[in-house]
Amino acid sequence: MQENVLTADSSGANSEKITQMQKLQDSMVAVFADIIESRDNITSGHIERVIKCLKILTEALIRRGKYTDELSKLDLDIFYSAAQLYDIGKIFISDSILNKSGKLTFDEFETMKTHAIEGECVFDQIDKLTKTNFKFLEYARLFAGYHHERWDGNGYPRGLDKLNIPIHGRIMAIIDVYVALVSERPFKKAFTPEDAVKIVMDSTDEMFDPEIAEIFFEEKEKFKDI
Repeated sequence: MQENVLTADSSGANSEKITQMQKLQDSMVAVFADIIESRDNITSGHIERVIKCLKILTEALIRRGKYTDELSKLDLDIFYSAAQLYDIGKIFISDSILNKSGKLTFDEFETMKTHAIEGECVFDQIDKLTKTNFKFLEYARLFAGYHHERWDGNGYPRGLDKLNIPIHGRIMAIIDVYVALVSERPFKKAFTPEDAVKIVMDSTDEMFDPEIAEIFFEEKEKFKDI
């Protein structure tokens, strides 16, 4: 009986520890998401809107049986949490480039492009220091490093094409562009949701996975509410 009590106590302590660690992770993600927003001079709630759109599109893909091999392996709670840090690499980009009101020069754009690999390196370094295989770090690294790859292979930082791009990057690529288009920035006015959807669809086959873009178009009315 005593052994059972000790086991129960131990189990309870472990459960409490896991809960505390989850709260710590969620708090750190929220703080870093705020830092990213403040560095990028974007409207408060930008990342929250990105995640809401990401959930709509991901869940629609699952309902329609698209890319089940890739999506069925994901822990979606971790997937959505890690996605909040997809632009963390921008903390390494200077304010003069991030918040420039005009078009970036060639050199400035080349600097801006480094945020993808810089973001990926953040999570690689944490992984090496902690010597763990947390899914959160894996997902966050894939979001950060691959959301600017293009379907036609002309993206960055690796120039991957088609299904060589992880599903994290293929989904986020569409959402990132759409939310950016409907948001007002120092260098542009906000597009209407209708115009933003048209721009996204006109760029499919070059920039975006056609299968994912098709589902995005079918769900377009839901994005308008966000």
